[in-house]
Amino acid sequence: MTSGVAVDEACNALWDEFHFAKVKNRRVITFRINDKFNSIIPDDDKWQLPMEHYNTDSGVQETKDTVKALKDLLSAEMNDDNTPNLPRWIIVYFDYTTTTDGRLTGKECMIKWCPEGVKVKSRMTFASSSKGLVDSLQGFKALVVQADELDEIDDLLPRFEKGSLK
Repeated sequence: MTSGVAVDEACNALWDEFHFAKVKNRRVITFRINDKFNSIIPDDDKWQLPMEHYNTDSGVQETKDTVKALKDLLSAEMNDDNTPNLPRWIIVYFDYTTTTDGRLTGKECMIKWCPEGVKVKSRMTFASSSKGLVDSLQGFKALVVQADELDEIDDLLPRFEKGSLK
């Protein structure tokens, strides 16, 4: 726990399923701060996106499709006046082919999503709670990037392919 915000055990269970499973079935898992600002919880099921192909050419295409679906969810939330923009920790498994040697590989990446329009209390609680979440996830060694705009999410896959993100 950091900043007085605890990490719910369900986050650890979801991370374990995502990271340690022999048969991976999720490409994206997402966490957020609860409405009382006292706990980090897994986000709704619609934010937990499935994986059917793992470390294959089909997985590369699925990664592209999943990133598009994720951006659609984020965009819908940003454009809905009845829904507050929420900061989120989004962990994605990227399948990609390197441009330097054509090697098929994969990488976990945590996107710290905090778009414009997020209320100050949410933004501050999110920023001060990130380390607590990372520290609580057993074996977490994924790359962590900050994204405030949808275009920054688009840039991730090409950067992995070029080898500029490791």
